Amino acid sequence: MTINDAYDYIDLMIDKANQPYFINTEKDIFLNLSITEFLNKRYALMRVNQDYSEMIGNRASLNEGSAGYTVVGNYVELIDYYHITTAILNGVTCRIVSDDEMSELILSNNPYKSVNADNPICALSKQPTGTLKLFFHDSGPNNSNPDFAASDTFNVRYLRHLTVSEWEKIPEHYQHDILNVVVRKLTANIESTNYTVQANEEQQ
Repeated sequence: MTINDAYDYIDLMIDKANQPYFINTEKDIFLNLSITEFLNKRYALMRVNQDYSEMIGNRASLNEGSAGYTVVGNYVELIDYYHITTAILNGVTCRIVSDDEMSELILSNNPYKSVNADNPICALSKQPTGTLKLFFHDSGPNNSNPDFAASDTFNVRYLRHLTVSEWEKIPEHYQHDILNVVVRKLTANIESTNYTVQANEEQQ
């Protein structure tokens, strides 16, 4: 289904008497909101399984051989990030934590939550500039600021933030699911009496 087909579908679903008309740029706003809602719902319910493998162009890998990234100290800059799914440092899967928890863990002497080469951690931090940095740590209090060495390897798998510009990369059966979310949002926005019907259909 092309994006123009999607626009026609939306028009057909909400084109009733006395209903307002939405231009394509307005539809794009609701499409982006609905794509995000769809991805969040699938991620929360099923984690990263076959649904995401079928979302062509949505999964991305980044490693020490990737182009278009920056490695500085102990972090990697991420572009177009949405959800981290896996992070590996020197062949060991990292525990993904919050940046606050990372600070606590690397300064803690708790033997049950130690940070070392066998128990690395990583945390995503959004900088004031908007840059997304994924920090890695594989050492504790004696070396709280490790830097990447030439021998260090890492691999990150994450979900890209899809928008309407990638519409045709989304499999058609998921496009229909997303369009149903769009129509539900639009009918709620215009306070249409069809909203209850759309909401009930969404739950089926």
